[in-house]
Amino acid sequence: MILSRKSDYGLRAALELARQYDAGLVPARQIAQSHDLPVAFVKKLMQALCRAGLVTAIVGQQGGYRLARPPQQISIRELLEALEGDLSPVTCLTPHADCEISIGCPTRRVWNQIDHKMQSALESVSLQDALNLARGDPDG
Repeated sequence: MILSRKSDYGLRAALELARQYDAGLVPARQIAQSHDLPVAFVKKLMQALCRAGLVTAIVGQQGGYRLARPPQQISIRELLEALEGDLSPVTCLTPHADCEISIGCPTRRVWNQIDHKMQSALESVSLQDALNLARGDPDG
């Protein structure tokens, strides 16, 4: 699986919100400056995360963004799905896939098992775990 720059930048932005979770609202400009990201791109990322219910936004002079739940309650899987959509490694595992050889396919079970393990791994890492790792805590 190759994730886009959107996921890389989105994780950076979410880590900034996790880092400042108890501090209140974080303006897009501050997130952008902290990670050398374009402000417009940060705003688009925040919109996607707001639509997914992971981030809340307050508009206005004193506005900004905040995680909708504590960082330990948001999984990396949720974050990546909000930014990328379905994370299945092959299209035949995506919802509403129309595969002509799905019955009797020699690789479907293999891909299904890989997908299950990948999704479980992403679900097992919270935003707080990622923040701890980013800070250099080897135990996550």
